[in-house]
Amino acid sequence: MYKENLFKLIRKEEVIIWAGSGFSLYAGLPSSKRLGEILLESLSNSERSQIDPNLLLPDLAEEFYRIKGNNKNSLIRVLKKVFVEHITDSTIHHDKLALIPHFKTIITTNYDKLFENAYGQKGQMIYSSKQIPYLEKEKIHIFKAHGDLSEPDSIIITKSDYNNFLKDSNENDVFWTVIKERLSTKSVLFFGYNLEDPNISIIFDKITEELKTHRKECFLVAPNLAQHKVTDLNRKGIHYINSKAEDIIEELNTHLKENIIEDLEKGIISTDTFRSFLLNNNLLPELKGNLDSFKLNSLKSINGKTEGTINLTLKNDKEFINELNDYITGKKIGEFEISEDKLINVDFRYGGLKFPTSEGLAKLVFKSNPHTTSIIDIRFVNNFELTSIPIKIFGNKDFIEIHIELKNALLKVNLNITRLPTITFNFKYKHNEICSRINDEIDLFKLLHNLGSGIQFSVFTNTGESISKSFPIMAPLLEESQYFLDYFENLKKIEQHYNIRFCDIHINSITDNTNDLVIKTIAFINGETLSCHWDDELQMDLLDNSEQTIEQLRNVNEINAPVVAIHKVEEEIEIHEQKINIGYKKIEFLESYVSNLNEIINKTEQVVKLKSKCKKINISYSKNMEPEKSSPK
Repeated sequence: MYKENLFKLIRKEEVIIWAGSGFSLYAGLPSSKRLGEILLESLSNSERSQIDPNLLLPDLAEEFYRIKGNNKNSLIRVLKKVFVEHITDSTIHHDKLALIPHFKTIITTNYDKLFENAYGQKGQMIYSSKQIPYLEKEKIHIFKAHGDLSEPDSIIITKSDYNNFLKDSNENDVFWTVIKERLSTKSVLFFGYNLEDPNISIIFDKITEELKTHRKECFLVAPNLAQHKVTDLNRKGIHYINSKAEDIIEELNTHLKENIIEDLEKGIISTDTFRSFLLNNNLLPELKGNLDSFKLNSLKSINGKTEGTINLTLKNDKEFINELNDYITGKKIGEFEISEDKLINVDFRYGGLKFPTSEGLAKLVFKSNPHTTSIIDIRFVNNFELTSIPIKIFGNKDFIEIHIELKNALLKVNLNITRLPTITFNFKYKHNEICSRINDEIDLFKLLHNLGSGIQFSVFTNTGESISKSFPIMAPLLEESQYFLDYFENLKKIEQHYNIRFCDIHINSITDNTNDLVIKTIAFINGETLSCHWDDELQMDLLDNSEQTIEQLRNVNEINAPVVAIHKVEEEIEIHEQKINIGYKKIEFLESYVSNLNEIINKTEQVVKLKSKCKKINISYSKNMEPEKSSPK
């Protein structure tokens, strides 16, 4: 129970570590008891006889100090030899702890440099009040409560040193005020202590006495403590966890991997901590920010060698399971989709990280790995050429699938080789949703048009080898590619004429309606006339029904003369979010006639209804509106 609560607090970045000598034992460094023995061993026999070997370390160090004439030099030399000059057996557990960025503060009473070495540039060592103004917020703060051997005066080891500490001297006040602030706002995890050691119990009791009820939860990790010691810990308000510190670190790392993605998306941890944890595990995340949270958008390995696992529980659908088995065994390649209706449960992990699954899981899509990747150039006999095209080749004993990865589309060529020397093939392409650049679209559809036309081409590999080939004529591909090639080449002309740029065109926005607008614009640019089918009628109010007007209408029907209408307002159209002025519209009605001439003559209708016998009109656009011609007198 205590361990689960501890892990939850760590996930929220609300725990600091207080480490003692027990956490350095695996590295070959001494416990406080062994350090006392080392001090005695450094003395002469006569000096050693003056000290009770059963004294606790502070008292023994005090006697050592007095024997050496109240001079700390000899004591410091022994400590440096033990903790600075000693080559450690291993630092693996300090290194593993340093991979967990959830801990922002570490307090240690140890004289060694294992924490500083493990954290490197990510950590900042503090052992004096003078260093407090220079704390760097982005670094892990390592407080050395018993000082650092680089500054002998900071070392606390003798009974006198502890007495001086208890006096709350002004020199130490700022240093310990900062530590007390950390202890009052964060929970504490003790490593390497049983709290019976005087070098921790004195300091801990003094600080907790001052904080009183303001102190957060405390946890102590140690293996197999006697029950009376556990009871004493409970009395002090410290939760006991029966475990080795090394095992807790391993369990914690696994626990964080199980929950860290969900913790990010719920806002439990900071993005900096999330990124640091993943980078420490050789993973590079890409995050997507919402209004009040972040989500993991993608994840990739830094060194390209991260393993992933996925455990699926599928519904009992025999046909689907057979298809999945074909994909897994390589009988099918490419993409394979498992939709939500086929899934019961999903457990997906990458680099040890567990991806949270939600009720809204829509589908899983798997992609085959190619056995060959390369770069090619394609050159047709009509001199059209594309260069530096990435390709991927998949395959098995029955067929080969080649993926040609263009900037704006994926081309797939399937080759069936089960009946060699006869090879059958299938060709298809999938366009990206967005057309980013017109030039890329022109290149794509020129390529498809050439392939659909059966024009011979050569493929050059990055090793200089070449293969010549041609496909059979593919009429559907030829027709489709011609349509889009004309469309994008016309867009290019519009860009150049109006000095504009079409960007990020959605492929589905290209319709017959937009194509009509493009053709209109090109006609204006080229000064061309568009001939259009027209099976409608033009209605005009008859303002003058004089004999002269009626005679003119009779002439229209007798000779079927063309009638011209000119719009007095310039026409503006919009093509892919670009507004374009194409000028004044002129409509010429061919083989025109008045369909209701008799009604007009009999004065039963006052509207002229004009139609075209050939059902055609000509449309043109001009930059300037033509002046109206006066009627002859």
